[in-house]
Amino acid sequence: MGVFLLGILGGVLLSLFFSFGPAFFSQIQTSIHYGFRNAVPFAYGVSTSDVIIVAALLSISNSIPIDDMMAIINSRWVVYIGAAVVAGFGLYTIFLKTRRAAETSADDCLNKYPMHNPSRIAVYLRGLSLNFFNPGIWVYWATVVALIICGDSEITRTQRYIFFGGVLATTLSLDILKCKLASMLQRIITFRFLNLFNKSVGIVLIGFATFMLISSVSRKETENPKRSIEVMQGIINTKPPTIHSLHNWTGK
Repeated sequence: MGVFLLGILGGVLLSLFFSFGPAFFSQIQTSIHYGFRNAVPFAYGVSTSDVIIVAALLSISNSIPIDDMMAIINSRWVVYIGAAVVAGFGLYTIFLKTRRAAETSADDCLNKYPMHNPSRIAVYLRGLSLNFFNPGIWVYWATVVALIICGDSEITRTQRYIFFGGVLATTLSLDILKCKLASMLQRIITFRFLNLFNKSVGIVLIGFATFMLISSVSRKETENPKRSIEVMQGIINTKPPTIHSLHNWTGK
């Protein structure tokens, strides 16, 4: 139970300090645009991609050295694919138009008129794709997996699953809370502001994609993974107290 609580703490820290990426801005935009119920599938899609990423990293961590894993994640073709996906959603968001009745005014609030709701499956796949194809998410989870596995070799396989279960459950809960809070803004946001907000979010997504490409091109191919490996090894060698305290939490 103590390991699960530590995972909850890790999930809270992840949501507070490491969640302001493409998926976050798109999730807020979706919640404001379509409301809470139609935005929740986006959070489920993000959570599903996190589960897939963590499961993949845990399954290959015992057979592939961490430096090779980081080299693959930081390879340029992975960054190019991720940037293309993020930029594609950015362009879609920029040209997204709100559908409203002909008699409505651009200055009317969203909650006064019914909106055209998208397919929840499409919203789910959007959240999954934006998160899954973001190389930064893979780097983050690879760091966490390395710290858990390499930071304390006495942690059992079951404890690993319990810890990551706590992290993933917490991040999903907080993402759903974000959807609820953002959807409440429909009461004060007008159609005019929503169209402007959609374009702003699209520009932010394209900005993320551009930054990913520039960061990849500006670094030499041979130095990119090496630098990540050095950073990872430095983190792992510090052996943070929270990792060594896992057994204290479980009473062992």
